[in-house]
Amino acid sequence: MTQPAPAPQTVLLLHAYPLSAAMWDAQKAALEEAGFAVLAPDLPGFGGQAGAITSLEDAARDLLGALVLEPVALVGLSMGGYLAMELLAQAPERFTRVVLADTSLRADDPEKTKDRLEQADRVEQEGAAFIVEAAEKEHSPATFRRVRPMIETASREGIAGALRAMAQRPEQRDTLRDLAVPLLVLVGEHDEITPPELAQEIADAGRGTLRLIPGAAHLSNLDAPEAFSEALLAFLR
Repeated sequence: MTQPAPAPQTVLLLHAYPLSAAMWDAQKAALEEAGFAVLAPDLPGFGGQAGAITSLEDAARDLLGALVLEPVALVGLSMGGYLAMELLAQAPERFTRVVLADTSLRADDPEKTKDRLEQADRVEQEGAAFIVEAAEKEHSPATFRRVRPMIETASREGIAGALRAMAQRPEQRDTLRDLAVPLLVLVGEHDEITPPELAQEIADAGRGTLRLIPGAAHLSNLDAPEAFSEALLAFLR
């Protein structure tokens, strides 16, 4: 009797702020070509979705409630990494492997918290033009061309909600210390927002492997998509 083929491993991809699931297009294609099933949701307020994130804790609970496919490998970049760590804090048994990219286990310091809250108020009043201008300064021209339409698709409510949720997030060092599955930490070689030393903190806390993405900055999967996808596939296989 022919045995049924095993179900493909599912990979959950969580996007960065203030982008959308479209940032994962290259990785989604590579994963699906390799036989993985991929979930890449647009978080509330992004990618044309209604609503807003009220807190990372609530966003994680909503994702867990909607997650029916298992086992699941968890991948998060930047804000997606913050959300991934909250998922691990709430339900670590739901995940088989974890990839955290260009993110931090630390809570915001008071200055950063104040800055995020001020930006949240400003975007509600003015819109996202100043967010787009900041992104142009932070990213290479090629990466900025990719991210600009994603930022412009995000709602004022969605951007403000995400900013406030990130400002309120806790440190996740203990979550990573309790992690019982393999961990890969990826970071752009030139990431100045969450630099390699913060990535090393994550790897040390979770007993994971750190890999630098050469030539990449904060959005390492967009700055160097082939190198990022190669590292991701090698780990998930």
